Amino acid sequence: MIGNDIVDIQLAHIQSNWQRRGWMQKIYTPKEQNLILKSTNPEREVWILWTMKEATYKAHQRRFGLQPKYNPKSFECDTIQKRVIIDDFEYEINTSITNEYIYSVAFLSNINYTSEVFTGKYEAKKRVKELLNHKSVKALQIHMDKDTNGIPILKNNHTKIDIPFSLTHHGKFSAFAILQ
Repeated sequence: MIGNDIVDIQLAHIQSNWQRRGWMQKIYTPKEQNLILKSTNPEREVWILWTMKEATYKAHQRRFGLQPKYNPKSFECDTIQKRVIIDDFEYEINTSITNEYIYSVAFLSNINYTSEVFTGKYEAKKRVKELLNHKSVKALQIHMDKDTNGIPILKNNHTKIDIPFSLTHHGKFSAFAILQ
């Protein structure tokens, strides 16, 4: 399974007041709060952990077909081991950090995936269709939908295609992750 999340750093800086009283305690475990507070760049650490949790939430929800229920403190991030643990299940994490965005992909070990980040909200969707065209799936007939739990799925006409993927966007960035 796979999940991804991106944060536009400039937009998050403007829109979020992560330092307000009680916010970190609602989102982060005591261990994670300690990482943030001891960091040389606490704001960046907030968004690294955030994207790790969000990406893992998406992968875990898809893996088990779970209804939407986000309890961020149930996801324990380990930035050293590059993993997140939820309910005794472990997900590996790849995180990319630039001056403009923080992007994380969560996945089960021993899988291959393709992932790209774009400037533009809809660019990731376009690229997924291009990739599917290379897999001999007629991209013109493909559309993206969500199942009853809000999990993104691909359909060819009205038939579900079993290719797990994840889309994310925030601010001026979009990204996808898709299993190969």
